[in-house]
Amino acid sequence: MQLSLILGVVALIFVVATVLVVLEDRRAARRAAQRRQARLADLGEVDPLAARQLKLDR
Repeated sequence: MQLSLILGVVALIFVVATVLVVLEDRRAARRAAQRRQARLADLGEVDPLAARQLKLDR
């Protein structure tokens, strides 16, 4: 009984830690993209990766 409770708590901690890491990774990627766009805007350049974000109307 106690072993399953301990394993459950450990699994819960692992899941929470995984979710936090994934969310922080996405947040860091979004910040890096914003910094890249700001640097390119300062230079008067167009973001070469922006074409991927366009959605075509079909």
